[in-house]
Amino acid sequence: MIKVAITGASGHVGTNLYRMLLDHGYRVRVLIHNRMAGLENLGLEFVKGDVTSLADLRKLCEGCSVVFHLAACISIRKKDQRCMAVNAVSCELLLSAAKSEGVSRIIHFSSIHAFKQVPHDEILDETRDLELDSCVSYNRSKAMGQKIMMEGSSPGLEVVVLNPTAISGPYDYQPSLLGNAVIRFFKGQNPSLIPGGYDWVDVRDVCTAAINAIDHGVPGECYLLSGSWKSLKEMALTVERLGGRKAPRITLPWWLSNIGAVILNMHATVTGAVPLYTSMSLDTLKESHRNISPAKAARDLGYKSRPFEETMADTIRWFKENNYI
Repeated sequence: MIKVAITGASGHVGTNLYRMLLDHGYRVRVLIHNRMAGLENLGLEFVKGDVTSLADLRKLCEGCSVVFHLAACISIRKKDQRCMAVNAVSCELLLSAAKSEGVSRIIHFSSIHAFKQVPHDEILDETRDLELDSCVSYNRSKAMGQKIMMEGSSPGLEVVVLNPTAISGPYDYQPSLLGNAVIRFFKGQNPSLIPGGYDWVDVRDVCTAAINAIDHGVPGECYLLSGSWKSLKEMALTVERLGGRKAPRITLPWWLSNIGAVILNMHATVTGAVPLYTSMSLDTLKESHRNISPAKAARDLGYKSRPFEETMADTIRWFKENNYI
């Protein structure tokens, strides 16, 4: 029985991925930093540690054939010093640990934000330049991590990189930033909408592609995993149709949304809370690409994305069953 390891297993992708890996008959070891929600009583093997520790990563990799590197610092602030250590430096450490322990393949989770989004009038695919010079900490760190991983791929340690878009779906225990947005719209806690939207992808489709990448991903290559672009208004109306509160009827203009972001950031700084949105998340909504091609992943990994409304229905059902809404 093949043993695989996962960093970031307590995150949204991780809680779906290890369930699918177990269903496929893999033995699974996970690196745990501080959260255990959803991980209990499933037959997982635990390693307590941190992705910025070489010793902890070596312990994780010992005896494993494949490592899925999911751990990431996801930040909606433009400047966040944590991003580089978790999203980039950890990649160098994991490559070193994996080589030392005889791992044969790493499946690294990057992001759509590792790629430059402009120009918007051309299809975004894997040939797009990386955001290595971005002023946004998250984007730059994910781009750097991807570069490190792709350049670190070798015959002795093959690396495959995955670039999902905005992930939604069930088993969202934390919940994620996007999961929280769905909950807020379902409860009617957002008085207004803001412009823009995301390319949404189902977490289960992403995990299926990740598992297929074990045998079919081309070493040293990256794969975009996209779904369908939907505005926040379309998302809110979908949530309404699925039993949520009435979607807000007012969409704020960009200039007013930016003023709101400043106020929300000030409140979050004082209270220590995560702001509903920031100037960076507004830029993401405004700049998100509407034509992202998953053709390469479809060809090599058998990738398919399910309809957006199906994902929303399953997400809301899971949140209901687990008393989030």
